[in-house]
Amino acid sequence: MVSKQEVIKIDGILTHIYQLGDPLLSSKSIVIIPGNPGLGGFYIPFGHELYNLFNENISILIISQAGHSPPLKYCFTLNEQIEHKIKTIEKLLPINNNHRLILIGHSIGAFMVLNMLDKFENRLERAFFLFPTIERMKESDAGKRFVRFYPILIYILPFICFIINLLFPFNWLKRKLISYYFSNSPLDDRSILIDTVLYDLLNPLTIKNLLQMANEEMSLVKQRNDQIIKRFINKITFYYGTNDHWVPNHIAKQMKQIYPKGDIIQCTNRYLHAFVLKHSKELAKIVFDRIY
Repeated sequence: MVSKQEVIKIDGILTHIYQLGDPLLSSKSIVIIPGNPGLGGFYIPFGHELYNLFNENISILIISQAGHSPPLKYCFTLNEQIEHKIKTIEKLLPINNNHRLILIGHSIGAFMVLNMLDKFENRLERAFFLFPTIERMKESDAGKRFVRFYPILIYILPFICFIINLLFPFNWLKRKLISYYFSNSPLDDRSILIDTVLYDLLNPLTIKNLLQMANEEMSLVKQRNDQIIKRFINKITFYYGTNDHWVPNHIAKQMKQIYPKGDIIQCTNRYLHAFVLKHSKELAKIVFDRIY
């Protein structure tokens, strides 16, 4: 198995990427765009599950959100994040139309993929929107709470993060504490999930950047872009949760009415919005079955 994890510069931006397989030896690549927090480490177990399902006959690229991993002082806008993903794909994957792309966006990552479809139209094999936040985020239950408390969260959460690092300066101790949170996660996934929190999430800059990005999501993600969806509906799979507090109720039902021929799935297993914490294997199987 060929795997590579590194921090590289994309158009001058330090970017954490994780790759499985060699894109030069494969006719297809899966690109995974995280949600928020945009930490690619959380998606590595998901990537490995997909890679194994394809019997390693595919390449996989996970791209962290700019400024989230590694943490940077500059907070990137959603449009800048989209452009960042496009440039990363163009730099790391073959640019010819014979190399097909399968784009997977989780949460706000689905919004980014939706706005990337035009760019990769001639190379697009399929797109997957997992627990997609592509409309009316401010109207969701979690969105309403976030908007209400954001003026407090933007100051208190980075400060709490600073205090945690001050009170618990030893990584072994923080690792022990974090491990309790992931006690219900699959055993094989725990180590990378814990490391992602320890080395990426527990940073005041990361916390500030993800909160500021979430705040922009509330104001920018309003009306669904039906113009693009209609053009690509035959190549998109939507997967909606049944207890997803970041998506207004009945969105999946409305989508099925608007796009009766679309591949729109409503979860019946009550998987969490943050599926990568517990259900990477299950979602990977769903994605794989839709491709083959």
